Amino acid sequence: MTVKPIAAPSVAQASVQKRIVAYRAQRIAFRTFGWVLLAAILLIALFPVYFMTITAFHPPTLATARVPTLFTTHPTLKAFRDLIHQYPYMTWMRNTVLVSVCSTILSVSFATFAAYSLSRLRYPGRQVFSNAVFLVYLFPSTLLFIPIFIVCKDLHLLDKLPALVAVYLTFSIPFSVYLLKAYFLSIPRELEDAALVDGATRWESMTKIIMPLATPGIAVACIYSFTLAWNEYLYAFTLLSNSNNFTLAPGLTKLIFGDVFLWGMIMAGGLLMSIPLLVLYFAAQRFIVAGLAAGAVKG
Repeated sequence: MTVKPIAAPSVAQASVQKRIVAYRAQRIAFRTFGWVLLAAILLIALFPVYFMTITAFHPPTLATARVPTLFTTHPTLKAFRDLIHQYPYMTWMRNTVLVSVCSTILSVSFATFAAYSLSRLRYPGRQVFSNAVFLVYLFPSTLLFIPIFIVCKDLHLLDKLPALVAVYLTFSIPFSVYLLKAYFLSIPRELEDAALVDGATRWESMTKIIMPLATPGIAVACIYSFTLAWNEYLYAFTLLSNSNNFTLAPGLTKLIFGDVFLWGMIMAGGLLMSIPLLVLYFAAQRFIVAGLAAGAVKG
């Protein structure tokens, strides 16, 4: 019995193997490039946070050094203690929380009712009102702080936190209305019609049918309104003059004396200011995912 020799691979098979090898090399190259690009983006995005954090824990000699130091072997909490004991930082924090919470509750409440009426009800002038809300949202806030300052001065509302809440409502309500209107329109109208046929009132259909399904949109509106009020600087600095009424953003400017910057306390204040927002975003992320996964219909 003779053994037949193994046939050499054909030209077509060799070409296919070369293509497979080239495809695998291309995938590895693209994947490597993607990881390198992602690492570079993360480095650029996280470096300011790292620099703020490490400077907040620097000893005073390193925090005020001419050449920035990216590492420290003797971390200290002196900047945090000096910030809290020498400046009314906790008062600024309280004012910021009060203004942010009040403006968020009011803006989302008003925006929810307005968005529901624009998306579900039919009445004269509805489209005009919708376009007006969108037009107000397009105006840049930096062009309005002088007229708003004059209005607050005429109404004797300068240096008062309620004035700041009212100003923030003019920015957060238009965005929230337009966001929630689009979200309400994505909810099937048949669900609400079925509730109305079963005897539910318009209020019950809105609160028990529409709003639970619009939870992700309402959560996004709350996050936007709260973040806007928490980080806003221009109007808080313009309308408030007493340091005891300052919010956090303008309050940190009290740590600058001409060309002298108290970097340790400034970075410590910025770090403490960012912690509540981080907690809010992590908590809201789980909340939004749960709302999206809940589904529209349950048997």
